[in-house]
Amino acid sequence: MEATNLIPAPVWRRAVAMLYDSLLILALLFMVGFLNLFIQIQIFGDEQLKTMTEEGYNLGGPFFYAALLVIIYGFFGFFWTRSGQTLGMRAWRIQVISSNNHLISPRQSIIRFLIAIPSLSLAGVGLFWALIDRKKRSWQDLASSSRIILLEKPAKKA
Repeated sequence: MEATNLIPAPVWRRAVAMLYDSLLILALLFMVGFLNLFIQIQIFGDEQLKTMTEEGYNLGGPFFYAALLVIIYGFFGFFWTRSGQTLGMRAWRIQVISSNNHLISPRQSIIRFLIAIPSLSLAGVGLFWALIDRKKRSWQDLASSSRIILLEKPAKKA
């Protein structure tokens, strides 16, 4: 899709795209969780692992949680830097672009991702900032010198 009009995307579209993407990410995280469980069963065995969990042992650990964070960033970073659209963004015809109207860089995607964490964790205040910002930018837009635009509907084929 081509960004020709450069109209800021409405906050509701951004939120719905995030909801779509969160379902995809949840599926990825479940797969990683099952892989972690499989590895731990291979290391400890069924019975010992069952005993450990009953005693309150955490099956995660710092490496596991770091891996989850890397996977979540990998999802967004891959799509944002390749096409400017995650699958949810594609469904809702929105795109992230840099302030010079190009795809964002890997550095911008990291900044965007890291700022999105508190932006959304604080009851979405960073996202809703776009409602009061003159240029309709969220915290992650401002920090990463990027913006979310609404794409035109594709022309119907005859």
